[in-house]
Amino acid sequence: MSKKGRHGTRAGGFTRGKKTREAIIDCAMHIAASESLGAISIGRLAKELKITKSGLFIHFGSKEKLEEAVVTRASEIFFGHVLGPAEDEVKAGMERLWALCDSWLQFVEDRVLPGGYFFTGAFFISAEQHSFIAQRIREVAHEWVNALRKAVDEGRHRLELQIDVNARRTAFELNSLLLGAQWSRLLDHSDHSKAHLAILAKLKSLATEKIPSDVFDSVTAWRHYLDNRDS
Repeated sequence: MSKKGRHGTRAGGFTRGKKTREAIIDCAMHIAASESLGAISIGRLAKELKITKSGLFIHFGSKEKLEEAVVTRASEIFFGHVLGPAEDEVKAGMERLWALCDSWLQFVEDRVLPGGYFFTGAFFISAEQHSFIAQRIREVAHEWVNALRKAVDEGRHRLELQIDVNARRTAFELNSLLLGAQWSRLLDHSDHSKAHLAILAKLKSLATEKIPSDVFDSVTAWRHYLDNRDS
């Protein structure tokens, strides 16, 4: 066999191996998002994907490594839908703070991951554990809250939020509103219209006179203000 042929075989095997690994992570992530990380088992994955248990271990070596890959994939999806667009496409300050909250609610409502926001349940379960997986989940939670805190600080520096606003406390208060909206959706199957109004009310209480107070009275008024603020 020629060197080219051998290289082609190795390349083909690498591609198949990568596709298999991705399929395993996707399947495990959907199980974890719907049921919890604890619901992932090598036997279940092997059965659902129709591969051997040894075939699974070839790709990850341990269940912990697989869980690590699942947490990484879930964080990439979440931040790709929420954090990335807000930081890359939205003006810093009050507008970015709104965009983070709005995108979070949309992410949950659209069920981008089954079960809603994967890290809510994962964080509650692992917050006081000391494993590497628990540490990674805490890091993701910190990254999210810090994004909110940073947006509050930016709003203060742009004189859109009152200068004496406590950025860290406000970040946790906004996150609490988001988690409350998730509870409401799970309990009552309601949409997030009330959550949007609650967030606007919170922003109104923090805003300076630089932003007209009446634009916080409805989502329509707020979005109209954002669309026309620079025109």
